[in-house]
Amino acid sequence: MSAFYSESASPSFYALTAIAAAAGDSIALSRDPHFVSATKPAPERTVALVSGGGAGHEPMHAGFVGRGGLDAAVPGEVFTSPHSRQIFEASRAVAKDGGVLHIVKNYTGDCINFNIAAERLSAEGIESAQVLVNDDLGTDSGAVGRRGIAGTTLVEKILGAAADSGLSLAELKELGDAVVAATRSLSVARRAHTSPGADQLAFDVNAGELEYGVGIHGESAKETIEQPTLEKLAQRMVSELREALAEKLEASAGALLFVNGLGGLAPLELLHIQTAAHEALADAGVNVRVAFSGNYTTALDMAGFSLTLTALNEEWLEYVCAPHDTVALPSPRLLPDDFDVHAGREAENAGEGDGEHEASAGAKQASDWLSTFVETFESSRATLDEIDQKAGDGDVGTNLANAAKATLAHASGADADLAADLNSIAEGFLNDTGGSSGPLFGLAFQEIAAAAKNGTSLVEGVKEARAAVTRVGGAEPGDRTIVDVLEAVAGSGAEDLDAAAIAAGIDGAESTKDMSGGRGRSSYLGDRVLGTPDPGALGMALALALIAEGAGANVEAERERLAALIS
Repeated sequence: MSAFYSESASPSFYALTAIAAAAGDSIALSRDPHFVSATKPAPERTVALVSGGGAGHEPMHAGFVGRGGLDAAVPGEVFTSPHSRQIFEASRAVAKDGGVLHIVKNYTGDCINFNIAAERLSAEGIESAQVLVNDDLGTDSGAVGRRGIAGTTLVEKILGAAADSGLSLAELKELGDAVVAATRSLSVARRAHTSPGADQLAFDVNAGELEYGVGIHGESAKETIEQPTLEKLAQRMVSELREALAEKLEASAGALLFVNGLGGLAPLELLHIQTAAHEALADAGVNVRVAFSGNYTTALDMAGFSLTLTALNEEWLEYVCAPHDTVALPSPRLLPDDFDVHAGREAENAGEGDGEHEASAGAKQASDWLSTFVETFESSRATLDEIDQKAGDGDVGTNLANAAKATLAHASGADADLAADLNSIAEGFLNDTGGSSGPLFGLAFQEIAAAAKNGTSLVEGVKEARAAVTRVGGAEPGDRTIVDVLEAVAGSGAEDLDAAAIAAGIDGAESTKDMSGGRGRSSYLGDRVLGTPDPGALGMALALALIAEGAGANVEAERERLAALIS
């Protein structure tokens, strides 16, 4: 078994059961044939909305059933269209006096089975009409036309709200066709999906490449491209979508941007994609009125996304933002007129060119020693992250490198002494870094900086640092933390931060490989962390070695030893 699917139940019906459970009493579950239907439609609704398609795209369509959404959704098996009996029975069950509107994605199997169901409804005197969704810019050629992909979510949201306002069958079809005509989507993926029961990906994508224009049923794209930066990818996709909708956008009341996850991307990635696409649209002069992201039209676990762009009619905004009572339809909000999408971009990432930017927003001139401190942690970023991945959440190197860069905003100048530089480091780690490692490092540096300023031994500063970290963080020696390094240095017998003190600190860091985690995320892993030193402890040993160098100690051998550990 390669994934968490039941081996004793229909993939589509098992999922349908869960969605029905999540909806409480607002939808009903039909077992034969499989479909779900709304139990509490708006009283003003005179036309039933029915949609469906193969499983594997959840939460579409079953998650969109309820007041403000669909009246019924009909699932097929994975990536297989529902059969005409399902569609007919579901449509007949929810049909209203004003008829039934079928919302159909443009795939041969879906079209055939919905058309047959419409014939059967007509034979029973039930009027029906169809909105065919064909928003996929990746297939904007050929006899069968464009596929229906993520734009279907938006069509069902708008028509759901419009149906609740009492529009007729003809009016709803006209509206749906207009929304489809004003909507285009484009998908990319860096990894294909794996079907239930399969052990291999549906198709291969080489590392560093993207399938550009990929389908939602495992269809590889017509074009494979090298993966560019997110910003450049968003600019290309937005440019093609804008070109396809040029006339519509020119006459529109602004645009809607929808980023749809295909099932295998983190929500954080989707949010980054949304902002990058929004920036690209804003830079092109497009007034984005609504922007949202999420997993709505998925392709199992495909690692990819689609951008959907709609040229809005002012009337549609009310439908887009209308409330609903469904499990999974989006709930977009209208953007304020003064919203600045570029406000989210940090100054350090704002430049263009070769990607080399200033180390930190507001960076000041720094001493050679402080610059070396920052560069050393930057060069250790990936290795410390890799070590942390074995014993934590894989971000210690990134957090420490980012915290080190933040110190440059507090730099005291090229001629700053060690005490001033240590104070800059303490401020950067304490004031500009979240998580736990950054602030605790900052607390330690604050005590060492105080010792340097007062002219006392830096080892005395380390002793105060050890006490402060234990006081605030609660860690004790043996808990597999930076305290093990600070304790080793404090108890080394060295009178100052010299080679012997640093060697003891490295011993303390190395000793953590024989400890189960007592604090931090490694504490959740128990003995599984044995054999791997704590990355935070290695980072502290590295910092103390750098500080010792700054104080004039010869710790070349100790630096080489650390380099072997952090490599």
